[in-house]
Amino acid sequence: MKKIAFYIVMLMGILITSVLFLNPQKVSGSMKYAPPEQGTELPDSVMKFVQKACMDCHADDGSSMARGKVNFSKWGTYDADKQAKKANSICKELTKGDMPPKKWRANNPADIPTQAEVDMICRWAKGIQK
Repeated sequence: MKKIAFYIVMLMGILITSVLFLNPQKVSGSMKYAPPEQGTELPDSVMKFVQKACMDCHADDGSSMARGKVNFSKWGTYDADKQAKKANSICKELTKGDMPPKKWRANNPADIPTQAEVDMICRWAKGIQK
C-alpha cells in the first residue's frame, strides 16, 4: 500500500512539474500575436444604399445563403482585409448586374440601383483597398 501511495505522489509531482514547465507564457516583442486590424463601419452614403438594396437578404434576418456571402449586420466585426475583399466583390456583382437578383428587382422596381449608386459603391470599395 505504501508503494502505491508513493507512486501516486511521484506521478502527481511529475504531472504538476510537466504542466508548469510546458505551460506557454506570454511572449513580448516581435513574436507577440497581433489580432487582425479591426474594420470600420459603413459610411452613411453606403449604409443608406445597403439598407435600400441589400439588407432584405444580406442581414441577420435575411436569407442564410445571402448572409453566407456578406452579412451587413456584422460588417463592423469583419477585419479590414475581409471588408476590403467583400467590398470589391460587392462592386463586381453590382457592376455585372448580378445583384440585386432579378426576382428582387422585379418586386422592388423603385429600389433598383442606379448607375450613379453603383459608381459610388465602387469608389468606396476602391477607397478601402489596401
